[in-house]
Amino acid sequence: MNRSRLALALLLGALLAGPPAAPAQDGGGIGGGRLGGDPPRYPNDPEKPLAERVNQAIDSGINFLMGKNAVGEKVFTSVAGNWSDAVTSDHLYDPNSKGDPYVHPTGCTSLALYALLKSGVSRDDPVVKKAFQWLRGGSASITKGKTSAGKAASNRIPAGTYEIATLVLALEAKANPHKMERDRERDLKFRLKKGEQLKLDVKLEPEDEAWMKDLVAALKQRLVGGVAWRYGFNTGAGWYNGVRGDKDLSASNLSMLAMAAAERCGFRQDDAFYAGVLKWTLSMQEKEGPEVKRWDPMLKEEDKVYGVGKDQARGFGYLGTSGADGEQKASASMTCCGLANIVICTSFLDARQSPLYTGELAQAAEKGWWDGVAWLDYWWSVDHNANGAQGYHYYYLYCLERACDLKRVNLIAGHPWYELGAQVLVDDQNSGAGGDAKFLYSGGWAKQDTHRPSDLLNTCFALLFLNRATPAITGRD
Repeated sequence: MNRSRLALALLLGALLAGPPAAPAQDGGGIGGGRLGGDPPRYPNDPEKPLAERVNQAIDSGINFLMGKNAVGEKVFTSVAGNWSDAVTSDHLYDPNSKGDPYVHPTGCTSLALYALLKSGVSRDDPVVKKAFQWLRGGSASITKGKTSAGKAASNRIPAGTYEIATLVLALEAKANPHKMERDRERDLKFRLKKGEQLKLDVKLEPEDEAWMKDLVAALKQRLVGGVAWRYGFNTGAGWYNGVRGDKDLSASNLSMLAMAAAERCGFRQDDAFYAGVLKWTLSMQEKEGPEVKRWDPMLKEEDKVYGVGKDQARGFGYLGTSGADGEQKASASMTCCGLANIVICTSFLDARQSPLYTGELAQAAEKGWWDGVAWLDYWWSVDHNANGAQGYHYYYLYCLERACDLKRVNLIAGHPWYELGAQVLVDDQNSGAGGDAKFLYSGGWAKQDTHRPSDLLNTCFALLFLNRATPAITGRD
């Protein structure tokens, strides 16, 4: 499978050490897993340079998602067009309990499709085609749970925010897959000027265009107060958003990534939408924080005698930053979500010279960005989701990729985020860090620190990071 690896060319500072590794075959070579008494075969070769290891890790992760791993069982039912038993909603978060079922039945398939397409898998691959066919034509029955008993949800227009947003991303990726190196190099030379239109040149097939139009409308229906979203689903009697408020930063950032993808496909949103989301996002940031010296690569050594700029380390929280519990405390993943929202909203408002993008709002957004970066610097780590009480390590790395690639940032507060994060991911893939032992050497990332199915979700997050899947949106650095 020939794929260009733009991530390495930019972040490792050199040409790829060699061509991408050939995709692993069942039971053989890198990523082949364990067969009988064979010695363990690493998903990526720990003796190779990082650039080659990343290529191998991506190939092994693709094989894992497509059910080609050899861990003694078929992990994903790709022949049926969907991924994991969780897509039927007969799967509980905790298999030993009688709790709620997985209530986002199409989300797994859409996220897996997005990761595969961004990893270079052809949209004409039989697994990809079958998955889109399942999404377009079927329905996933929600069979358990007191709020959703017996309710059938359409796969084509699913019920939940997460499901709708990931499906929009998958559809756009079908027409606009992984970013080629030459395209990225061209893009880096592109600088948006005042009043110049953003490049919205993704052409969907007519059937997909009609599909995305309906999905965008459904996502806008889920918008709460015109400014934010919450993970939840349609019970038939109305939207169920849980018991802890009707907005959260994670769902809102995922939805904004989807709205930006829709803009690239020609579905324009008005200025008031972006201004409203921006103001709400800034309200989710801490009000104060410790002073941190700003890392400024443009500042000459002789000018430092006049002082170095300082920012306040102010992070973002999932449900705000009151500090009442882990979901209301700033974390690395949510700070990256906040930064990504700032970039998306300000890019559209600034390029359109919107009168809603007042001097006061622009100043607040600029300060919000730099203070958020200062928070990441203050708590810097790629080994874990700083302050993330519930884990979500690889999800944090994907959130970091979103914020940095949207802004075209190769160094964040002086940290080479991609190289450092990639090193963690290739090492964890080989060690099976935090995962079920049966997945060791499988090619997936099976750390059990996110929602079920954690092996699938974490593999998608790792692939999206390694491929630098998020297209840049800003015309300025």
